[in-house]
Amino acid sequence: MSMNMKCGERISRTHCRRYAIAIMAAIVLLALGAGGAVSFATIANSAEVIAGAETGTFVATGTSRSFAQAPGVREWTYTMARGSSPFDRIGLHRVRRELRTPSHLNLVVLYLPGTNMNGAVAVTDPHYSLPLYLAEHGIDFWALDYRTHSIPPATPVADLEELKGWNTQLFESDVAAAARYARESTGRQRIYIAGFSRGASFAYLFAARHPEAVEGLVIFDGGIPSDRPSVSPPPDRSADDVAGAHLTYAKRQALMEAVIANPNGPAPLPKYKSARENLEAVVYGAGGVFGGHGGLANPAGGYSDAVVLARMLVSYDRYWPTVQDYENSFSPADRLQLASSKIPVIAFASTNFGAQWPAHVAQSASSTGSTYVTVKTLAGWGHLDVICGTHAETEVFTPALEFIRRR
Repeated sequence: MSMNMKCGERISRTHCRRYAIAIMAAIVLLALGAGGAVSFATIANSAEVIAGAETGTFVATGTSRSFAQAPGVREWTYTMARGSSPFDRIGLHRVRRELRTPSHLNLVVLYLPGTNMNGAVAVTDPHYSLPLYLAEHGIDFWALDYRTHSIPPATPVADLEELKGWNTQLFESDVAAAARYARESTGRQRIYIAGFSRGASFAYLFAARHPEAVEGLVIFDGGIPSDRPSVSPPPDRSADDVAGAHLTYAKRQALMEAVIANPNGPAPLPKYKSARENLEAVVYGAGGVFGGHGGLANPAGGYSDAVVLARMLVSYDRYWPTVQDYENSFSPADRLQLASSKIPVIAFASTNFGAQWPAHVAQSASSTGSTYVTVKTLAGWGHLDVICGTHAETEVFTPALEFIRRR
């Protein structure tokens, strides 16, 4: 029998689950027989993950994580299967204090990362880390792993055909599942939805379709897609690679790791004096949608640090579904529903992303029809500087925290 067979095609759902658990147990027992250090707790945990995946629920995975620079804060991880493919998995990271003060028990944020990002804590210094900063101040912070996080970076592009169906509608349904679990786990009918970059678009779409679940929107350098018709993506493209033709994925990872290990050490490219200088040149000059001149990040202006950027960038997932860049996910009905939601918004906009970008962020923020909308323009900032820059703690994290507490 094939392990890829969908449950219910030839055997019952219960038998499918039992069969999968039996296979897992057999694999683990073989590892034990071969001298592998696998415990019977691992068998139980693996069986739980399979059962949870089969029933479409989030299950805890691994042990919680602590942070030396944020004592008392921990990160827990959960996963859920959303389909039959090994790639059809989403995850949730919960970051909060182990002991929280009663006054902050009800402050819950679900964060939606940007393109190629995931929900794991990448930067472990709370001065540069949104999740750790908010958790230290009593917020119950949740962050989503998109399905892209389940794709191993070594996967050949030829094996990514299924990503042609990974449109925004599909990802919005994943956001809805994550929000439902966070609300059920915390007992909150309404929670704050935060989003960075493309994650901001997902946040607005979720708010349009589930306004009853949203207490407020916290938007980091993102907005609603422009009102344009959808077009078909190139038929030969299913996924976009975070790397480029010149900076391949292997070279990209090597550069980030070199900066983290020794920022003042040798640069991968000899024309730069150090690894730090190499990365600073890469992020400042990043073209495409970022336009160069510090659109991605502006270390030259003092708005970001190379080591912090490296820790953020090295954690990126490699692939993203091409289809999402060619579709318009917001229908007229979505826009009308959002306009009647009256959801409060705070939004932050960098200026180096483009001359018209701050106006777009502001226009998107006003689309909820709320009288409580705050937009903060960050002159000279790059895109990543908004969530991990040298001034992010005072200019972004603190105002976001005040907005959440005030509401």
